[in-house]
Amino acid sequence: MGLLGWFFYLFLGIVLFIFILYFTQKYSITKLEKLVISNIFLLVISGIFKRFGIHYTDNIFLIFLFLFMIDAIYCSYFKDLDFFDRVDNNIKYYFVLIIMGFFINQAFINRVESVFLTGEDLRLIIWSFVLLFLYYFCRNKNIFTSTSKNESIPMSVDRVLSSYAKLKYRYFDECDVAEKDLSNVLYSIMIYHNYHRSKFLRRLDYIRFRLNGQKQKLGIMQIESNKFITDSESILITYKKILKLYEKEKSSRKKNKEEEIIKNYCKGYSDDVIYIFNIIKKF
Repeated sequence: MGLLGWFFYLFLGIVLFIFILYFTQKYSITKLEKLVISNIFLLVISGIFKRFGIHYTDNIFLIFLFLFMIDAIYCSYFKDLDFFDRVDNNIKYYFVLIIMGFFINQAFINRVESVFLTGEDLRLIIWSFVLLFLYYFCRNKNIFTSTSKNESIPMSVDRVLSSYAKLKYRYFDECDVAEKDLSNVLYSIMIYHNYHRSKFLRRLDYIRFRLNGQKQKLGIMQIESNKFITDSESILITYKKILKLYEKEKSSRKKNKEEEIIKNYCKGYSDDVIYIFNIIKKF
């Protein structure tokens, strides 16, 4: 295969990772859907290679091995998540993915001259399943239908609690305020923004801001600013804003003052933040 082949598989692994990451963030796909999409990618790339006479399909399943390593690095160093946590079953998932890729590679891709449909029974069956999956996937994720901008799928309870523990350890001093409920409101907003704008993407925001100096959202709390602010500074700015809302709500007779504060501050995504708040306030 040679060194060039390994670099080729690494490049394809990066392309597949970006593709999977996009679909995960946009449509919150399951591990089963990731599994099928990854193997569809394998089939399509193999078909293109065979069509143009590129001889790198003998062990093309190795892109899944590189995908595994890239995902582990991304989760550990850019999202601050425990990639090897048993709850997420990442090791089991990639073991199944690599074994399945190896089987498709050896039993199908390496035994046919063309991966794409030509009428032969085996390829017809495989591609029928592929097209059926794509149909149900697109229908369930509303890919070709308009959806509300505010419509979103909430984080899992385990993901919320894991993020809460890590962010509380890191930003305890910044969120150690007199009003405990306001502290939970801060963490709820922080967890939401950290989930939708990871540490890696925020670093890119900082680089872009340094280059163009234009007003944009910065920090873990995603504060719109025309000057450079750190994560800690964004938390302080958010606290001052919600404290003002808290002072207004203090005199009211409403039972869920914190939820009203969230609704007033997090316009457009308050339901997601309230969902997170209701989980962490129990701890």
